[in-house]
Amino acid sequence: MNCEKITYYIEKGFLTDLKISEKLQVKLHKLYCQCCKNYAPDSDFINQILVLLCEEDTSESLTDAEKQKLKDALQKLGDS
Repeated sequence: MNCEKITYYIEKGFLTDLKISEKLQVKLHKLYCQCCKNYAPDSDFINQILVLLCEEDTSESLTDAEKQKLKDALQKLGDS
């Protein structure tokens, strides 16, 4: 099993219950892969932060000027 598939299962596990076979694959893989072992708690932490941010009031939106600034900044990144 490769790391890409394991990280997919880790993320999927935050949203739904994994099948027993998927859980087993993740556990076995994390026994020998330190990167995926570290990925799981870091990803969990990020997901918790995102949940908290989504619970905040999001009624504000960007002004047209702010949107244009973001577009310009992204364009500059794309050009470099």
